[in-house]
Amino acid sequence: MLLLRNTSPMFFGAMLGLVLGILTSAMMPAVAHADAPLSSATNQYVDMCMKATDIPAPYGEGDLKENPRLGDYCKCFGARFAARAIASVASMQGLGKASSAQEDPEKEEQAMRNDCRKQVGLPLIQFKP
Repeated sequence: MLLLRNTSPMFFGAMLGLVLGILTSAMMPAVAHADAPLSSATNQYVDMCMKATDIPAPYGEGDLKENPRLGDYCKCFGARFAARAIASVASMQGLGKASSAQEDPEKEEQAMRNDCRKQVGLPLIQFKP
């Protein structure tokens, strides 16, 4: 636990980005073959969200550990992040409409997380610029 307190917030952001990148990469072959339904991808993101309670806010969901609404929040989180990942992969492979490039994907992710928090009645995360 001491290691977590002495580690910079940038490290946690990088770790969360790494986890999201790994999950997205792992889903790419499944999405390309259209064998993995959206629900499978959603379940992977729900699991990731539930495990993110070990990462302190604002980079993880540490402030929601043992919160009775965590499951509902993670279902919202999982659905939104899975849809975004699948759309991104499809766009990269020319399977879908070319979406406008997000100038700041981190802000988009923060907004999605806060939208889900708001939807289930949880406190919003205050992000520092």
